[in-house]
This record gives sequence, C-alpha cells and structure tokens, in this order.
Amino acid sequence: MAPCAWPPGKVLDLTRLLPGPLAGKLLGDLGFPVVKVEPPQGDPLRDWAPEAYRFLNGEKEVLTLDLKRGKDRERLLVLVREAAVLLESNRPGVMERLGLGPEVLLGVNPRLVYARLRGYPDVPDPGHDLTYLAEAGLLGRFPWRSFQFADLAGAYALALVALKGLLLGGGVYEVALSEAVKAVAYPPIPFLDGSVLCYGVYPARQGQVALAALEPHFWARFCEEAGLPELLAAAFSPAKPGLAPYERLRAFFQGRTAQEWEAWGKEKGVPLRAVRG
Repeated sequence: MAPCAWPPGKVLDLTRLLPGPLAGKLLGDLGFPVVKVEPPQGDPLRDWAPEAYRFLNGEKEVLTLDLKRGKDRERLLVLVREAAVLLESNRPGVMERLGLGPEVLLGVNPRLVYARLRGYPDVPDPGHDLTYLAEAGLLGRFPWRSFQFADLAGAYALALVALKGLLLGGGVYEVALSEAVKAVAYPPIPFLDGSVLCYGVYPARQGQVALAALEPHFWARFCEEAGLPELLAAAFSPAKPGLAPYERLRAFFQGRTAQEWEAWGKEKGVPLRAVRG
C-alpha cells in the first residue's frame, strides 16, 4: 500500500461522557487533530468528574454549537467538508431529526467516515456500562465499581472502525457497546487470579508488590535471584495461608519495602512491581 499523508484530516467528536470521547482521544494520540463539538450545556462529565474530562478532552479543541439552530448546523456542515472522521453517540434518530444524519453529511463529504456509537445493535434501548455488563453476564468478572469495561471496549472498537473506514474510503459504521464488550470477554484464564504462588500480590515491609513470574524461566530466575531454590517446583502451588510455600514467600517479601523490591526486580530481570494507587 502506498504511503499517504497523515493525518488525513480532522476528527469531529460529537460524543459525550466516556466511551466516545475516549475514542476521540485515541485517534488524537495517533496524530489526528480532534475538535470536540459540545452543546451549550456542555458535556456532563466536565461537572461530574473534571479530572476524567480533562484526561479525555484536554488535547482537543472544544467548540460549542447548538445543533437545534440552523446557523450552528451550517457551521457543523462547514467543518464536515474538511473532516476525515465524525464520531457521534446520540440516541438513534437524533442526528436524522436534526437534518445531520449520515446521508446528509456524506452528501457534503463523500469520503467522511461517519462512526456511530450506540447501546444495542437492533433496538433503541438506553443503557450504560453497568447494564451492558449485566446483560452480558460479566458483572462477576469485572470490578465495575472502579473501571468501565464496556465503555473501554466500545471506545477501542469505535477508534478501530474509524480507521477501517478511512482505509475503505469513507462510509457509515456503527459500534454497539453491548456487543463490543462481548467481543473482548475471553474465557477466564487459569492462574491469573492470584490463586497460585508465581502470580499474585504480596505485602512487603511497606506497601505491596505484584509478582508475575508466570513463565517457567521467569519463576526460575526469581527463585535463583531470591535465594529460594526450595520454591522452584512450587510455582503453581496454591497461594493459601497456612501452606508452607506461600508462607515462605510472604516472609521473603517482608524483607524490603515495595519500592526496594521493584528496584531489585528491575535489576534482576524479574516481572515484579510495587503496587501504586
């Protein structure tokens, strides 16, 4: 494939809250200039979670347009003529009622990638990260109180579909959050849950450390450098209180602080880091 000018144009980000703006940020990180178009009342996330809003939108140009007004709709159409990608996450039918649906915008710019984020693929039902995880049977697997996995999956899917659209020369593409999270919900992988010795979190003299010596060569290196040859055959022993290998490893990590262990791990080539946050 012949090289092309990069970026091929601006991204118009008409989304709000988390998944759409995160997709816009991902495209911005790839080099696209991103213009975030907000309604007069702004993005609710700016008031609810200012730090998250800045993380998602701090590098974007923010433009306020009231798309219910003809003058502002015309301003958006001017932007569309030179844009490469438009992201939107309104309820189905909203953009069409405003006279700004895909047919209209592609009529203005046939090479535009119109990337639409919605909740479900076939119905206009409202939803959020919590309901998409619940319907997919994933609430028990993900710490939904602290991290929005469906929104994250949808953001990456939306950014990918925008890039696909650019390769194909434009068009209309949709991502459903309910399906995006199912697409990345791989079956649980054994031993990655802290249930075995070689892969888990341990208290240090101060703080905690995360040890991820899953592969045999990493575990062997850890045991050698730590002076724990008796644990070499115990990598996948249960990490349960009262069991000798587990208690031996816990006692070992009490010898230094978490930060000291991280420095040691880097020096020895062991996958070991201090727990932050």
